[in-house]
Amino acid sequence: MPAESDFVSIALEAAQHVLSKPLIVRRGAPLLYALGVDNTLTVTANPRAPVRGDSAFETDLCIFEEKADGIEFPRVVLEFKTGVSTHDVLTYSTKARKHKQVYPYLRYGLVASNVAYVPRRFYIHNEALDFFLALESKQDSNLLEPLIADLLRREVATSRRLESIAFGRIRTVLYRNEILVEDDIDGGRH
Repeated sequence: MPAESDFVSIALEAAQHVLSKPLIVRRGAPLLYALGVDNTLTVTANPRAPVRGDSAFETDLCIFEEKADGIEFPRVVLEFKTGVSTHDVLTYSTKARKHKQVYPYLRYGLVASNVAYVPRRFYIHNEALDFFLALESKQDSNLLEPLIADLLRREVATSRRLESIAFGRIRTVLYRNEILVEDDIDGGRH
């Protein structure tokens, strides 16, 4: 099994193959977790150029949508782990919640390279993560790229819908969380 950093590189390459403009992927991109104002009501962090340690957390991989004027609008964050502990779920759920306070349309999830199935602890302790992808049995590039492509396509579409809702462009009559089992993802091929 590849190390966490090696697996991020593999996933980055897969994402680069499946994404096209205006979508781009960045490794190690910082995203704001807070926007504060000082006593003159001046924003204390630059929302166009977040800096890790200055109200921003670094992400493993982030999918951005390029907008006019060089703006890169964050859509999807993928955080990578080899295995996942209860502490990881709690930590990344908290990070996701903080980022979503600034970017309410952001999709945020964990990708685990040495985990075969979403662990029960994820369902027990997760509060703000939108997805978990367990890839222990899917590391062959013929399997990995289609999974990454499908995940990114779905999450970007959801982010765009959430953006439209957040900015009042659409209204909804139904919201639901859906859990997919392996047969839903790969058509029963395992």
